[in-house]
Amino acid sequence: MEHNPIQTMLDEHEVICKTEPIIDNLDKLWEKDVATYIELVNQLIGFFREYADGHHHRKEEEVLFPAIKNHPDFVLEELIDEFEQHHEDFRDYTKEIEEAIADDDFEKSYKELKNYLQDLLDHIGAENDELFVLAESLLDEDELETVFFKFKDIDMELGEDRKAELEQSIETIANQV
Repeated sequence: MEHNPIQTMLDEHEVICKTEPIIDNLDKLWEKDVATYIELVNQLIGFFREYADGHHHRKEEEVLFPAIKNHPDFVLEELIDEFEQHHEDFRDYTKEIEEAIADDDFEKSYKELKNYLQDLLDHIGAENDELFVLAESLLDEDELETVFFKFKDIDMELGEDRKAELEQSIETIANQV
């Protein structure tokens, strides 16, 4: 399929997963260079908010989830509800990390960042293995193509150049750690 929205989602998941080694390398950095630690964590939070939540989760919440929920053969309402709850939890994590940084509790901020990452990776695995498989089995090629172009509309609205910058920013952050 030429315009596959599931491939878009998988590609974005790959970009998000590139944060794992970065976060691993931040462990105890605050003991050596607190300013760099704070700067890198703030860059990661910005990336998660703008890319993972702003681009990726928005596509799921506004386009993919409704397309699945509205399908006559769909019966697993609680599955979508769970994924939506995860998105809310991720938003809470970023606030908790920022609060810990503001309180100069860097160990707590890192612990929350690691918990966030682990939950995010688990969420990505579940979406890859369950949600996307479900979407491809429920939606026909025309429906998937419609989803794809609605995804493109969101990226255009938010800025395709900005999305590319965010994807590149992970490489830049990785080179700083």
